[in-house]
Amino acid sequence: MFERIRKIKIVRTKKICLLLQKIEAAFNIFRLPGKLYDKVFYNKLLEAELSLTDLEPGSKILHIGTGPRPMTAIFLAERGFYVDGVEIEDQARLKSQELIKDQGLNSRINIFSGNGYKVDYSKYEAIWISLHVEPKRYILNKILNEANIGTKIIYRNPASWLTKFYQPVCPQKLSGGNCKTTGIIKSKKSCLVEV
Repeated sequence: MFERIRKIKIVRTKKICLLLQKIEAAFNIFRLPGKLYDKVFYNKLLEAELSLTDLEPGSKILHIGTGPRPMTAIFLAERGFYVDGVEIEDQARLKSQELIKDQGLNSRINIFSGNGYKVDYSKYEAIWISLHVEPKRYILNKILNEANIGTKIIYRNPASWLTKFYQPVCPQKLSGGNCKTTGIIKSKKSCLVEV
């Protein structure tokens, strides 16, 4: 019975992710609503996440789950970071590459096809993981075991109504209590753990 419920949640989550990706992709075409969306929601979230770290511009960052509108990668690149993004959905990856090219950020952002658990984590000083990335706990544990000591992992946990669709990963259990969190957006809670 529990397995059936888990499978239903996975299907529902995938449908929601696809719907959100379509909305985000539309923001690539209709730029003004996209910029407002970034300013109202994501820039505040990203500023809070970045403030949890002590990263210096020029640092190399991996973002897992960029989606069709790689807001995290763009935000970080505009602040002087170099970002590799990994996206499992080909259409989302192509749309994000197009947006990056249009914004002239090709020298700072590289989006490649793949999943979050087949990456060489040792190349990065920080790793961002989007809310929708699954299996999140597995990927987080893999990063904690394979990344260099001192690598920062920033991941987004669901809060409020999003817990019905996404499984939260307790940062205290993951890191043995050594974590920082921020809750700028009511439905998301950002967590920082260090390898």
